[in-house]
Amino acid sequence: MTDLLNGHELSRLEEEIRQTEQILYVHKNNIAGLHNSLKAITLKTGWALYVWENGRGLINIKSSEPPPPRTDLFKDAVKFALARKHFSVFVFPVIDKDSWMQCKMYFNNNSPDSTHPVKFLFILPRDQNHSFFKDNAHKVSFNTGLVGNFVFRDSRWVSADELP
Repeated sequence: MTDLLNGHELSRLEEEIRQTEQILYVHKNNIAGLHNSLKAITLKTGWALYVWENGRGLINIKSSEPPPPRTDLFKDAVKFALARKHFSVFVFPVIDKDSWMQCKMYFNNNSPDSTHPVKFLFILPRDQNHSFFKDNAHKVSFNTGLVGNFVFRDSRWVSADELP
């Protein structure tokens, strides 16, 4: 079973979730391995992490409990998430046509004032965007900006050529 995100990307995503107060989004065309990647984050951090599945609802990654009632539609799942009083992370993969359409329709008419203490991560189709995300959300970039032969040592990137 493969993961959607590698170890570096998972660390970057965890850091963004911890530090950013804005809604987060990434562009991916495929979500194969999403549950494995998110399970790794929730096991490491202990966070309550939910993934929305269109037509099914919000799925808690850490448990096998059934989805909360009336979260099968995008708008209802977002309302449920915004009503939470405790820190939780909600992931909305909206890469299929129906999910993307529900997402666009919701954000055409709604713009959450505050999402605190809840964190949102949207996985958008690579070739699509919406003005809400451009104006009100933060894009997670997994590019390290490093070119060449670098390794991660002592919590920082160093040139492999400088290692003894």
